[in-house]
Amino acid sequence: MKNALLLSLMLVAPAAMAHDHRHHDAHVHGQANVDLAVDGPVLELALTAPGMGVLDFERPPASEVEGAALAKALRILKAGTWVATPAAAGCRREEAQGSAEGFSAAAPASAGGEHRHAGFTASVRLRCSQPSALRWVDITLPTQFSGLHQVVVNALGPNGQTRSELTAAQQRVELSR
Repeated sequence: MKNALLLSLMLVAPAAMAHDHRHHDAHVHGQANVDLAVDGPVLELALTAPGMGVLDFERPPASEVEGAALAKALRILKAGTWVATPAAAGCRREEAQGSAEGFSAAAPASAGGEHRHAGFTASVRLRCSQPSALRWVDITLPTQFSGLHQVVVNALGPNGQTRSELTAAQQRVELSR
């Protein structure tokens, strides 16, 4: 029950604050944030990423090429293919979602000529038939989106909390078991 409550707080808070985060707090181009939680056989991840990290723009697409890039990014995030686990853990995707904010022509303009911030959110939930074999999770965002130079992962599992900083060269989060 304690892990379920922590998991809920960890996954709901970033999504609820994502809009405010992008518009009022520090917005770091090239850095995504992932909250990862393991609760028994369930692995859940929640992502927030700036548009400039996933794409090279934070405005409505200005061409068909940019429109196609936005659609491709959403397909990847919605499919949950940015998460990999050990085959021995037997993890199967139960749910994956993704959305983009601020790329629509109807998005509100920034006040006073400020830079408009657009970004992405995504979540993935997997159920693992052999959770004891879930010793690591690979998050492949830096190789799928070259503008993401760093992914900060806050992980919560049976043995506590950890923080990892991933890059294209190091995409693995080690899970203590």
